[in-house]
Amino acid sequence: MDKLVIDASVVIASLLRDEPYRAAALNVLTQFISEALELVTVPLMRYEVTNAVWKAFQLGRVSLEDALEALKEFEAFNIPEVGVSSIEILRLAHAYHRSAYDAAYLALAKAEQAPLITADRRLYNALHGKFPLLLWVEDFKGK
Repeated sequence: MDKLVIDASVVIASLLRDEPYRAAALNVLTQFISEALELVTVPLMRYEVTNAVWKAFQLGRVSLEDALEALKEFEAFNIPEVGVSSIEILRLAHAYHRSAYDAAYLALAKAEQAPLITADRRLYNALHGKFPLLLWVEDFKGK
């Protein structure tokens, strides 16, 4: 079974109907739910997803009911969370000029030797060709 490190951008894209990469993100999560794919993430993701859903509500993109439903769906995914070394996060943040938040996902991908799948265009554009374990959400085909 293939394993991926998933970042919050992919989960957010799967939860919010107006996200541009929703179909590709849903493909990833559907394969995880059907046990055709193994996913892991950092504990930080739960807060990033919650904040994105909160912001979507504040901006009027979703109703409160839809926001709550999205978070219930997220919690039902039950994506395993794996902690990573703060020292490694700092090293990677420095090496790639990224936030510690982004570097946490990079550190997990490095530790797991598994691709980091993202729907964050800025992250992908900044690291494509530099961080070898980076995968754009639309490039994932799965099984």
